[in-house]
Amino acid sequence: MAMTDKFTRDLNLKAYPNTLSTGSEGEYLVKVDTQGTPLTQDDIADAVAARLGEEPSKVKAIVQVFAEEVVAAVTSGYCVSTATYYARPVASGVVTGEELAGPVDRGKVKVYASLSQGPAMKEGIAKAKLNYYRQPAPVGPRITGMANALQAGRDGTRMPLAGGDMAVITGIGLKVVGDDPSVGITLTKADDPGTSFFIPASRISPNLPKKLQFVLPEGIPEGKWKVKVTTQYIRGNKLIVNKPRSFTFPHPCIIGPLPDDNDSGIGGEGEEGHPFG
Repeated sequence: MAMTDKFTRDLNLKAYPNTLSTGSEGEYLVKVDTQGTPLTQDDIADAVAARLGEEPSKVKAIVQVFAEEVVAAVTSGYCVSTATYYARPVASGVVTGEELAGPVDRGKVKVYASLSQGPAMKEGIAKAKLNYYRQPAPVGPRITGMANALQAGRDGTRMPLAGGDMAVITGIGLKVVGDDPSVGITLTKADDPGTSFFIPASRISPNLPKKLQFVLPEGIPEGKWKVKVTTQYIRGNKLIVNKPRSFTFPHPCIIGPLPDDNDSGIGGEGEEGHPFG
């Protein structure tokens, strides 16, 4: 059956001059240029309906039931292997012997689904046409991901974020320095711009060019949050700029349970692979 024309199967790779290390003249850092608007489950169902010549509503209903059954299986202790992803239930936490006799405290035990790519996704990525194009060296801070500090560095594992958790922002040129009052990390509720939290440099440790670690405010409401880093830091220079520079991560971070579709916005490589959370 012919494949749909909706997707090109081309991946554009942005090549930035490598300013992260010395002796790197002529080298470039490569990242995927992701499309501006993420696709939803309904968008994929529409593409399937067009490919099969079926009614979109019928396909959407089938896809929704399929998703519900995957969730039911994983929450029943099954690992689910599909062509596009492998899902397994994961738990982490430390409790006392006395606590084992009572109900599970979800504040101490994190239970979530870990997702990794399946064989068809691996094959599709391997066959995708790759195209380079150069980008100017980024100026100012740049966020590439945010995650729960407990999962930092563990590939394929994601943990939800909640108030009081230690969070890690990764990227380049992030070090929060300068005397301007705007310098710091700002978390803004995506659906309520009037609700925000500010994390000053004094509450960030370690505070490094590639890593910012801080404690999420207690009582921060669940939902989607925009993450912005503002600094006067100049990469590779001990001086600071007079005017602060800011970067807002294009995908919102999710505070609270992760969605079933794994679209949490920041983590892993962040902009190139979403993952917050």
